[in-house]
Amino acid sequence: EGGEKTDEVVEMERLIARGSPASTTTRVAREGGRRLTRSCSCRSSRREALGLGAAAALSLGPARFASCATTTTTTSERANRIARDYDRYSRNYDGLEVGEMAKAFELDDLRSVAVSKASGRTLEIGIGTGLNLELYDFERVSHLTGLDISSGMLQKSGERVASKGLGGKVDLVRGDAASLPFEDDSFDSVVVSYSLCVVPDAPSSLAEIARVLKPSGSGFIVEHISSDIGPLAAYQGLLSPFITTFGKGCDPSKDIPALARQSGLVVHDLDRRVLGTVAYMRVTAA
Repeated sequence: EGGEKTDEVVEMERLIARGSPASTTTRVAREGGRRLTRSCSCRSSRREALGLGAAAALSLGPARFASCATTTTTTSERANRIARDYDRYSRNYDGLEVGEMAKAFELDDLRSVAVSKASGRTLEIGIGTGLNLELYDFERVSHLTGLDISSGMLQKSGERVASKGLGGKVDLVRGDAASLPFEDDSFDSVVVSYSLCVVPDAPSSLAEIARVLKPSGSGFIVEHISSDIGPLAAYQGLLSPFITTFGKGCDPSKDIPALARQSGLVVHDLDRRVLGTVAYMRVTAA
């Protein structure tokens, strides 16, 4: 993702080169994170968050590095913060999700695979701005319910629904993936694309997918996940507190396949890409 380095990235590099005290580097990392969070329209924000995180980790060591990321104490507080943040991100979110880097790493291809398999009464968790709407086959999908925790994202999604004339086929619901407002056995298909990495309580969200799926139904998930390559997974775990706070909430260290199994789902057709850090999987209720 292109873009100029922020002042904080430049200063971080200079401080590390000089061997500056950890307290100074921590201050710069925190200020950089605040700036990245405010600058939600910047196309390079996630790349810069990774850069700052790596620099801070090298300078501070694991223990002090973790303290750079100011995290809230409960999943409810984190969910509320994510809702507020994504209300802001909604203005420029599409450009971040479908950029050249996403295409280069085949992230869009995996998204298309997941959505194309949906049929019957379908739920999409984390519908966002409705990027996936054009990928659904509404000859196969009888009705789509799109859920998101962000009102701003749902507003953008609603505009897309209207522009495509899908008002009779799609309804939008504000809600939390960890506590779905639907009855048991409600859906033939559940689609999730790059949302469980952001959801604070992924285990509860996966258990909710198991609950709302019909016994004959399937969930189709494509997600940023912990790599199956040990050293890379360790690196993801090291950076995750920083990226979660300053990189649009995405935690790249979650082992989604393992969490799915622990939450009452059976994992099928697991297809890992990008050194095992992105994957498609089909899930069914156990």
